[in-house]
Amino acid sequence: MSESVLLGKVRSDAGTDADGEKIYLEKHSWDCGWYWGFGYVGNYRLHTHFDSQFLKDAKSVDEIFESTELSDKQWWVLRDLFVQAYALKKAAEVYRYGGHQTSVSGVTDFIEDDEMVKRLNNDLEAVLDMIWRIVSGEGVC
Repeated sequence: MSESVLLGKVRSDAGTDADGEKIYLEKHSWDCGWYWGFGYVGNYRLHTHFDSQFLKDAKSVDEIFESTELSDKQWWVLRDLFVQAYALKKAAEVYRYGGHQTSVSGVTDFIEDDEMVKRLNNDLEAVLDMIWRIVSGEGVC
């Protein structure tokens, strides 16, 4: 099992799949030799994703969590960093594979660029490391 950290106990009326439960964030990992796996949240009965649970509505930390060690400032910084992380991941996918709906060679895949994938993943790693520093209590903000 990978390393995880408790984000907090979600309010029973927060509007997430984890309402009323403790929710943990799993540490990011380098997967399949080319991309970062990240944003996995859950507990012993639930496995879901940060973006589907906490980015769909702009809510303060007190509107989401009944109890947490995160300050409201940290919560908004985390949300911002996750928005950046998901955008970088999507961009890396485009440069890795091109299009996703068709396989018309030279039309949807003409911007494939391994160096760009590497740069984007390096930036993504920096963002994910910052997220982990914040949730691990390293006092970044």
